[in-house]
Amino acid sequence: MKGCQTFEELQSLGAEIIHERTHISRDKIELVLTKSYGEINKIQFMGFLSILEREYGLDLSTIREEYLAYQEEHKSTLPPKQSVILQSHTNSKQKWILVGFVLIAALVVGGYFAQSNMANVPKEEVMQLNSATVEVVDDRKELNTTEAVEMNTTVEANTTQPVIEQNSTVPEKQQSIRAVNGLEIRPVYKVWVGMIDMGTHAKTQTITKDPIKIDTSKNWLIGLGHGRIEIVSSSGNETLREHGAVWFVYENGTLKRLTKAEFAERNGGNNW
Repeated sequence: MKGCQTFEELQSLGAEIIHERTHISRDKIELVLTKSYGEINKIQFMGFLSILEREYGLDLSTIREEYLAYQEEHKSTLPPKQSVILQSHTNSKQKWILVGFVLIAALVVGGYFAQSNMANVPKEEVMQLNSATVEVVDDRKELNTTEAVEMNTTVEANTTQPVIEQNSTVPEKQQSIRAVNGLEIRPVYKVWVGMIDMGTHAKTQTITKDPIKIDTSKNWLIGLGHGRIEIVSSSGNETLREHGAVWFVYENGTLKRLTKAEFAERNGGNNW
């Protein structure tokens, strides 16, 4: 697969295609593509950029500089990093040593009594006990084998199921908004926006945090890198709080929420 020339071309590939090639999780890819600098730590972000540069032959130094600038500008509002260093305490160490000695002593005493009891049992009874033990072990093996077969069957059945993408269903109350006299989408923070004119099939895309005004004289397919937005229309306001990508269609004066599959179907089978 040939590389990309710009970060925008990388965005147009979409999280699913990038995941298949890099094996970075889809939600992390969405955060990188939408430049959600406040929601991903520095080590992960820089690591993902290095992977993308290697796989697609890109120079993402500008994105690195943007991330560092954002972190510096918002460092007072960013949550403090949790320490990953585990510190051992002297008292805890001594307590576990004491517990270890107690357990060892219990095992020694238990073993002594068990050995004494076995020595006092008649030989024939010992043989019968051993025979019963063998039968129990065989039953367990058969049970474990059955469980293993059932587990394998379950795994095989699961592997045949299609992967369910985030936002594959649309909340009922957000399915459609009447917006004949005006429509505007206001992102909470920067978002990738892709729009397709359904009349001419012309595509436009950008990254912005400014309100997105929709030309209501045309019909549109609309994709957003995240769903943290407010939809302002003549029929009222609607607020979404979704981390993953969202898709819409605007036609006949109505904005309707779509699943990813519905968006692709209306777009000739293409995600973008």
